[in-house]
Amino acid sequence: MRAPWLFLAALPLAAQADRTIAVDSPPDAVHFSADGKSLVTSCRDRQLRVFDVASGKTLSARKTGAGDLVSANRLIDRDANHAIRIWDLTADRYQQIMDASAGRGRTALSADGKHLAIADAKARQVLLYEVGSPGRSHSLPDGLGGAAELLFSPDGESVVSANYDNDVRVWKTRSGELVRKMEDLTGAMFAGQFTPDGKHLLLAGLDETIYVFDAATFERQRTIKGHGETISALAVSPDGATIVTGGFDVRTTQNPVKVVVWDAATGKPRKVLRAPHAVVSLAFSPDSKLLAMTAGDNAITLWDLANPH
Repeated sequence: MRAPWLFLAALPLAAQADRTIAVDSPPDAVHFSADGKSLVTSCRDRQLRVFDVASGKTLSARKTGAGDLVSANRLIDRDANHAIRIWDLTADRYQQIMDASAGRGRTALSADGKHLAIADAKARQVLLYEVGSPGRSHSLPDGLGGAAELLFSPDGESVVSANYDNDVRVWKTRSGELVRKMEDLTGAMFAGQFTPDGKHLLLAGLDETIYVFDAATFERQRTIKGHGETISALAVSPDGATIVTGGFDVRTTQNPVKVVVWDAATGKPRKVLRAPHAVVSLAFSPDSKLLAMTAGDNAITLWDLANPH
């Protein structure tokens, strides 16, 4: 069997993106709208911008707090007093759910919007809240360094924290019960996503490897190797057929890196794309044809993955 990096070496490296959308400030997280017609991104100047996918034109821009864009219609931000609020972008309204005593680490919101998780690195905890209810539902003991990645399963029944101490913990959202602790990974996991059908959890990070876990037992099923760089971002297409990983150079985030498109079934790479700097965020369009990327410059990069070239 040929080594994975030999497959990568044999693949043509895309010279440039299919399209780029210019942004006034470097964008961080990026998401497609449910209909695939617009892109929503949070930027480093604390502006939330919406772009028309077809034309690249700015549809709207508005000021936010220090926030995390968790989906195309939900943003978690902190106001001047550090109170944490969920901004429903569709209804254009805030819902305050906790005060300034909440943790200040990574955040995650369940897909149904009912549960919020906040990693508190200093206290070594993951704080769970039921949205709209006063007080915490659970304070979960976590590892050293805080969460490098924090996410809910698609059904919201599980929450996963991948720590800088290389361990990964999985809890039941409603009871706070620790389901599994994974201690055999060889580096911190910086990126993760459940497959759309909820059957598998994918994690990737420092050791340049994609780990695939059974989401029912959280037992490791397989690994996908060959990206060749530390992985900073990962996305699974809505149809479940494609995995994309974005890298970063551990020497500096300013160096160019690879974006690798993988066949999810075989674990083999289909194509290798280029990113100008460390990849910050990756997102698929609802039809799985377009890939959007942010990578530290003033642009959203778009590739048409349906194009065989």
